Amino acid sequence: MRSNLKNKYCITSENLIQYAINTSNKKRGDFQIGKFGIIVFSNYLLEYFKDKLNLNTNDWLAPFHPYSSGQIHNGIYEDFSISIIMPSMGASPIASIAEDMINCGAKSLFLVCGAWGIANNVKLLDFLVPTHAIGPDGTSIYYGRDLNEETIINKLVADKIINETKKRTKNYHVGKNYSIEAFYKIKIEKVKELQKKNVISMENGELNTLTTICNQRNVRFGAIFYNYFNPLKPWKVPWFEEEYKKCVELEGKIILAVIKSLAEEIE
Repeated sequence: MRSNLKNKYCITSENLIQYAINTSNKKRGDFQIGKFGIIVFSNYLLEYFKDKLNLNTNDWLAPFHPYSSGQIHNGIYEDFSISIIMPSMGASPIASIAEDMINCGAKSLFLVCGAWGIANNVKLLDFLVPTHAIGPDGTSIYYGRDLNEETIINKLVADKIINETKKRTKNYHVGKNYSIEAFYKIKIEKVKELQKKNVISMENGELNTLTTICNQRNVRFGAIFYNYFNPLKPWKVPWFEEEYKKCVELEGKIILAVIKSLAEEIE
């Protein structure tokens, strides 16, 4: 009996999806989402996609479990199905969202948001394209990632993000991203140490978790950030400036171009 319980999880994403099907009297297809999934944290960016893609919004899994992170927004771009969600920030919510999106049909996932730019030459609102995810977090370890492990982001997707960004702006940087979940515990010495290791950005651990899960599930994945804060400088964010809106819209244009290029190549 004991051996039968080995590596059995109390609950899985598939359990919750099946519960949603049974409870709602809907079919599996009613919970299917687009092949291309985009995760955002910006209302401006979500509104940009709503305008460009004529998104259809529905509750998806939200009524059925607390970690589904709300509504999902489905649309079509260049004949390719896209689904967009704006969950809570952090590695733990992202883990649930990633598993649910993959199990509901997503074949590619993109993290499109902001981060803390730490490289010496990174300016406010510059774009950051991570190629590797490093640093500790409290979630990816449950998916088998070692705290000191350097995970590689899908090269095909990363190269496409770099190329599409390069076509539209000179203000971008490519390198590693470091995870730190305790926002008020960023040490000056640590930032300076990371600068010497080609680390261009920091965020809350979402990237580690997404990269680990997507690599395990053989799902294509990439990320693009804009820099909204340098930890070595006084707190000042650009969210209330017109330039911020332009930056976010450009970020949206870049990822749509990446999706189009990727879809044409793999389908």
